[in-house]
Amino acid sequence: MPLTPKQAAFVAEYLVHHNASEAARRAGYSVKTAGQIGEKLLKKAEIRAAIAAGLAKQADTLEITAERILKERARLAFLDPRKLFDEEGAPIPIQDLDPDTAAAIVGIDVLEQYEGSGEDRRFVGYVKKYRLAGKDPSLAALEKRFGLVEKPVRFKLHPVTDAASCAQAQAAIIEALAGGQLLPSEADALSRLVENHRRSLETQELERRVAALEEQHG
Repeated sequence: MPLTPKQAAFVAEYLVHHNASEAARRAGYSVKTAGQIGEKLLKKAEIRAAIAAGLAKQADTLEITAERILKERARLAFLDPRKLFDEEGAPIPIQDLDPDTAAAIVGIDVLEQYEGSGEDRRFVGYVKKYRLAGKDPSLAALEKRFGLVEKPVRFKLHPVTDAASCAQAQAAIIEALAGGQLLPSEADALSRLVENHRRSLETQELERRVAALEEQHG
């Protein structure tokens, strides 16, 4: 089913802000009910499909791949500060750093140095301070990615009892993933659990109907 212009605008805004209420307001829905409307829109299968397609397109356009993300995480996690200096202990110019070491620099402070005062004051050079990325977040992400530290996924879903509540659960997972509450691996695991439960519910319903028909014609 094709999206209406307003729904398409909602999807476009959601891909920018990852906030359902804000996306609904910017798409032209009522400001007073934007929160409720945004939540309802995220439950629609065609909206979820459009958001998923949009996220995939963004990742492709920006060349965001799991391999590239892991590589960058590894660069930060395994940084060796000694590579910032030459054999005599002098700082290596930033343009001469190897790619892995340069990637770990998240900021540079450049200060001008002067000597003397008044008319005798003269510029003598720069003092450069490198700010490096912390290792802990990247090490923790890699540990989680490779299952070195198994922790329970702490994300509350409403009871999943029928097809409609399954759709609501999937929408909640997508929103949590977009908002950074869940990692992609966690969202994938939860989505598969919900989907398997949905299929189980459908099987149970089919078995119930078959049993009812057999009893009726028995």
